[in-house]
Amino acid sequence: MKNKKTRLSAKLLIMLVALELIAFSLNMFFEPHSIAAGGATGIAILLQAGWKIPTFISVLVINIVMLVLAYLHLDRQTTVKLALGSFMLPLLLYITPVYNLIPNSRVLSIVVGSIIFGIGLAILYTLNMSSGGTTVPPMIIHKNFGVDKYISLFIIDAIVCLGNIALTDIVSFLLAVMSVGISSLSIKGFGIIHARRLAQA
Repeated sequence: MKNKKTRLSAKLLIMLVALELIAFSLNMFFEPHSIAAGGATGIAILLQAGWKIPTFISVLVINIVMLVLAYLHLDRQTTVKLALGSFMLPLLLYITPVYNLIPNSRVLSIVVGSIIFGIGLAILYTLNMSSGGTTVPPMIIHKNFGVDKYISLFIIDAIVCLGNIALTDIVSFLLAVMSVGISSLSIKGFGIIHARRLAQA
């Protein structure tokens, strides 16, 4: 029992670190340059850029709506897993200051932010956890129609990236697309390293 509690505590701590990496990347690299690279956080950055709505409020509202959908269409265990990240990420976005760490280069800022963002997501994936948000609709679509979750998620991210053109400029859109690619590579790279470590253990 004690070992089980220790493992659970360690898992929650690692999850908290992963969510903070995501919050840090958003507040230090994406929001200062108004780059929306998909997901609920991307929608939040668009709302902040267009209507000055704080990102943590938008993420919280989106996550709550997605949790309701998860409760209605997915199993209870999945909903519980989604709930923790759904509420913790907005909190971390709120307490993590927004600061432009690389003010002189949007490209470098997005590259660094995307790598950190990807590592945070990769850690969550290895824990079989989620930050909630737009990961929910692909789960529901996959359950009801059998469409691959990554296809649905790609379409959602693409729509959010297109929002950069409407609210900022074409350069922001291109940077957002680049960000999605870099984050994906970070996730794959982290996954390979993690798999090798498990094989050597």
